[in-house]
Amino acid sequence: MLANPTPAQRLRIETAAGVAEWRVLEWDTEQFGMAAARLELLEASGPYAEARSAKQKLLCLLMDRCREAGIRHLSARVDTGDLSTIHALESVGFELVDGILTFLLPMNGYQTAMPAGTRLFEPKDLPEVLEIGRTAFVFDRFHADPALSPSVADQVNAAWTRNCCLGIAADAVVVAEEEERVASYVTCRIDRPARRGIIVLVATAEWARGRGAARRASSAALHWFTEQGMEFVEVGTQLRNIPAARLYESLGFRLFRTSLTFRKIL
Repeated sequence: MLANPTPAQRLRIETAAGVAEWRVLEWDTEQFGMAAARLELLEASGPYAEARSAKQKLLCLLMDRCREAGIRHLSARVDTGDLSTIHALESVGFELVDGILTFLLPMNGYQTAMPAGTRLFEPKDLPEVLEIGRTAFVFDRFHADPALSPSVADQVNAAWTRNCCLGIAADAVVVAEEEERVASYVTCRIDRPARRGIIVLVATAEWARGRGAARRASSAALHWFTEQGMEFVEVGTQLRNIPAARLYESLGFRLFRTSLTFRKIL
């Protein structure tokens, strides 16, 4: 996740058979109430059996380093096709907590008007947006992680939303209104060198669900991305969030990557 604007330096472990890199997650540590880190890279050469064995050894070394550093919550996100890494993680006690579907939309020739009742976030919206952020997410990896209480997961999403609204974790926030209230919001980040837009968070108030608020907010976000000259827009959602996946496909997005998130408590 990208809620921390200044990631810590990667730490590296090398052996003759492979390499592993990990990073302390300062923002996650603050939110979780326990020291957190993420596996950023795990590579080993050779066929499946050799690669899996080498990765198991690297993971053991890495976990020892993390324990020495006081890390308790260690996570990893892995492409679903990387079976040697998935099986190595499972063999040393990592648990599956999340699956991600990532969709991509080419913006070449894409045209969409700003839907009625949508606009950019204003400071006066913050209380409503934060309340939606605190209560709307149920499929996310924080709520799926038994190591985090529901109240902690709620506060993590609220804090992430706040960082987006403050311009720390997003470049813009778009809201959809209904009955003069914020019904849904989408947070947007841009990678200018790659000319790629990223939808970071999408959330809808419980009272507004089923009314098309998320569609209007998402369409407004796409309009904003076209104004920024983005060539592609990317969005991810959880494997079990079927309504979100259907929404993105109906807007023209197509699935292009799948991944799994694992976690180990040290």
